[in-house]
Amino acid sequence: MSGSLSEWQAGREAEASTDRARAFHRLYLRLRIDDQLRYYQARRGEYAHAHRQVVVLRSALLLGAAAAGVITQSTAGTARAAWAVAGALLAALAGAVTAFETLVGFPQLEKVYGDAARNLEEAKVDWEDVDPETVPEHEVERVEDVFRSERGQWGQLVVKSAAPAPPAAPVAKEPPATG
Repeated sequence: MSGSLSEWQAGREAEASTDRARAFHRLYLRLRIDDQLRYYQARRGEYAHAHRQVVVLRSALLLGAAAAGVITQSTAGTARAAWAVAGALLAALAGAVTAFETLVGFPQLEKVYGDAARNLEEAKVDWEDVDPETVPEHEVERVEDVFRSERGQWGQLVVKSAAPAPPAAPVAKEPPATG
């Protein structure tokens, strides 16, 4: 009787281990991979949309500045001065919009999130092919590597955006005193 009890207990433990592995597989896919993938895709879309908006706004401002310049040529007096000022202001605003886009770096941010999403999609395909009754340490590590590489790209952006220090001015040497 004790032999069958221990066999039953061993069977229950193996079944519980398999159930835990399946639950881990399902939860990791849903809560870690899918959730982070949705986040990356949403951020990529957000920055792509922001970049398109900046391009349209900048183009409209430059078109307005050009139109003001054309109108300036066909008017005289105070109206001519007003159109010239309007054209200059529109061109300045276009420059400010361009500077803002460069400062924020919409295309670079879109690329960071896009790369992370693509890498995670590949890891997700491999995760779905893994036997859910095992705990796939190698695949967990691969998914976590995607997250680590995304964080590493942030460091590259920070270094890239840092302004280089101006070169040090040479120190002038005084001529030797004669005496």
